[in-house]
Amino acid sequence: MQSSLIIESNGSNKEKLDQMLKEGWKVVSITANHGKSYNDFLVIVEKD
Repeated sequence: MQSSLIIESNGSNKEKLDQMLKEGWKVVSITANHGKSYNDFLVIVEKD
C-alpha cells in the first residue's frame, strides 16, 4: 500500500510523517513539489 503527503516549508505535516514512520511506513520517494513554495516536498511512503 502506498500513500503520499506534502511537507510544507513551515513544517506542516512533519508530525504526520513522523507518526507514519513510527507505524512502520517507509519513505520510498521525496520530490520537490511545484506548488505555492519551492520548499514544499511530496513524500511517497509505503507499507506492506
